Amino acid sequence: MIRSNAFTVAHMECCLLKETIPVLTDLLAFEVLSEGPRETTLRHPNTHWLLTVHEGGPTSPVKQMHNHYGVRVEKKVEVDAAYEYLTAHQQEYGLEQIGKPDISHGSYSLYFLEPGTNGWEIECFEDVLRKEVSGTRLGGVRAKHWDRPLSEDRFPGKGYVPQGFTHGTLASDDLEVSKRFYTEVLGLEIFKAYEKVVYLKYPQYKSYIVSLAREGKKNYSANFRFTVSVESQDAVAEAHRWLMESGQEFGAKEVGEIQTQGNVSSFLLRDPDSNCWEISSPN
Repeated sequence: MIRSNAFTVAHMECCLLKETIPVLTDLLAFEVLSEGPRETTLRHPNTHWLLTVHEGGPTSPVKQMHNHYGVRVEKKVEVDAAYEYLTAHQQEYGLEQIGKPDISHGSYSLYFLEPGTNGWEIECFEDVLRKEVSGTRLGGVRAKHWDRPLSEDRFPGKGYVPQGFTHGTLASDDLEVSKRFYTEVLGLEIFKAYEKVVYLKYPQYKSYIVSLAREGKKNYSANFRFTVSVESQDAVAEAHRWLMESGQEFGAKEVGEIQTQGNVSSFLLRDPDSNCWEISSPN
């Protein structure tokens, strides 16, 4: 098993950075950390993990909504306000789809598609937390993901404040096979949310990845991946060696070569569903 310890980066592919980045900063409260020729890294101020957006060009495929990302607000009325604001500014930001708020999996949410082909969710668990005060079920994923809420003056004039970048989502052809890979290869905790839905996380963090059983799932480039960290470059080398020897037993489909830049080493691998992961030492 790889001794990973955190989700550090979610990676997303868009068509054009100039179209997608304003959606993330203006509508979802992300802040730009760094910019390169074809990628931009952002962070939500209340969240430990990063989001790196890769520019794939106009032929980048539209992602299925079960490969979406999510932010969270505190109150249900904020989801309604977000719907009104996004609808009013749909053309300005090139939003392809905006779904009406609805209840799903305990969350009151809306989903929309940004112009770069990626689905986003604005979610709220206010009702669930009213009944479940401690928020400890399912690894605490429904509890608040922040210690101090952002004030409205940090995100003014919209009627809603995204308080955290909470999750990403993967699709699985065979969830039982995938669960073994998540636990026995990646070392993740698993919490069964529903019959065909599990949450993947680390005990010390609230952020999580949703894995859903879906027929007819599509596979995407390595620009759509999640990075998990191990403690050192030596740990990266040990994880790579173990996967080359034993990975096929657990359904690993591809194990890439180790890449090193400065004091950071990493490699890519694909799980039994061909979803891409990155194993990396700390920056």
